Amino acid sequence: MEQGQIFSLDFLISMVVITAAVALLIQTTEFNTYNMKEERTYNEMRNVARIASNMIIASNETTCDDGAGGHLMNCVDSGADFTPITDFLTASGYLYDIDPLNPVGESVWNTEDFVEEKRTTFIDDFSGVAEELTIRVWKA
Repeated sequence: MEQGQIFSLDFLISMVVITAAVALLIQTTEFNTYNMKEERTYNEMRNVARIASNMIIASNETTCDDGAGGHLMNCVDSGADFTPITDFLTASGYLYDIDPLNPVGESVWNTEDFVEEKRTTFIDDFSGVAEELTIRVWKA
């Protein structure tokens, strides 16, 4: 009988150890999955912010007119129509803040989960001092 008790106690201890190992494995897997999801979301927001900033500084609709029918890159016309850029951001499921322009007045932004893209550019003409154009993007 004593040998049966020892076998039974050994079995219980081994089951506790196996259960603890499986729980640790599941927790580690869940942690890694969460981190990958967060990184994917951040990379997506960063790409959207980068695309929007490129659209602002290079699009014919938003850049300054050079007077000869062309447009000047990195010179943003503050009176331009930003609808294509804002439509792109909202259709992608994002809210935004474009400082100092705020074309649609989206001035309340999420201070926790946002991505910021900064560009040094001229506003309205090249005669002034270069300003920093900041685009903040976050999930809607």
